Amino acid sequence: MQVPLSKTCQELIAQLSDFLDGELDAALCEKIERHLATCDACRVATDTLRKTIALYHDRRVAVPREVHAHLIQALGLEQMHSNTRGA
Repeated sequence: MQVPLSKTCQELIAQLSDFLDGELDAALCEKIERHLATCDACRVATDTLRKTIALYHDRRVAVPREVHAHLIQALGLEQMHSNTRGA
């Protein structure tokens, strides 16, 4: 059984990409850092996304076609992906 996320966890997840991209103001980043210091679930989610982004940018790592397709589908990026392939 999954435990429902707290409001703070939900807010962090909603801003996680911008946080990792360094696109949030300093006060909000500090709030997120404080939360990450006390929340194992959010820390794991953040670390996992950070590592996933690093692997994606590391062109030496080949992602199997099936994994790539699954990620595109899971992230709801099918339309965007089909537009870039046709261009």
